[in-house]
Amino acid sequence: MILPKLTAIGSGKGGTGKTLVATALASALAELGERVLLCDADLGLANATVHLGLESGGDLVGFLADRLSLDQAVVPVLGGAGTAGGFDLVSAPAGSGSLADVDRGVAERLIDKLRLSCAYDRVLLDLSAGVDATTMGFAARSDETLLVLTSDPAALTDAYAFVKLLLRQGKGGRRPLTLVNMVENEIEAARTRDTLAKTCRAFLKTAPDYLGFVPRDHHVLVAVRQQRPLVAAFPDSPSSRALRDVARRLGDNAVCQPNSDDALRLR
Repeated sequence: MILPKLTAIGSGKGGTGKTLVATALASALAELGERVLLCDADLGLANATVHLGLESGGDLVGFLADRLSLDQAVVPVLGGAGTAGGFDLVSAPAGSGSLADVDRGVAERLIDKLRLSCAYDRVLLDLSAGVDATTMGFAARSDETLLVLTSDPAALTDAYAFVKLLLRQGKGGRRPLTLVNMVENEIEAARTRDTLAKTCRAFLKTAPDYLGFVPRDHHVLVAVRQQRPLVAAFPDSPSSRALRDVARRLGDNAVCQPNSDDALRLR
């Protein structure tokens, strides 16, 4: 039995564009041929449904309660998993707060149930912003964690806290991958990456791997306002092209490394 890869997508603070990244990567990975499930794991304030302009995000509550199987609980996006650019979504009702008070045991049970979702190659977990115990538990129990941050000093400070707490989870805590979002150019992205890496090396004796960056792009705001999936709505925009590159690196298990000229190359 081939089990899906679980990729958690988190951020130390809100406002980093994490959910936009999660929905775009779901579509970009599907374009590469993966069967993708996006699970909105912000159990208190799910909003992937709003980003995608859907009336329903499926029934995560029913799935957790064993009233529904996973295939009954999901909704298709852009044709659903198995179609070009399409994926499935499972979420609690947007704005309901119906799962706001679940304990970590419920979150761990959700991970266990998602691991058995053999209909998918990958499950993306869009985590809540912050570093609460449930969020960090999701991150620690996933196969890999993508940390979305911006050049905002507060985002950098909170990203460091995320890295520190993830490293402390369980035995042999794992470093996250980092994605710098909403920057003007590669130079700003490299500066942000290096600032976080320097702090992590000084206090944690290790640094996250760097996956890439997404440039600031007015198409993102248009897609959010229109509640349309970015990669499908504006496939040739700078942000969509960058997110496709990130998806390829995720699929290839590759990360970016700076060379002497501070350019990026794949390892």
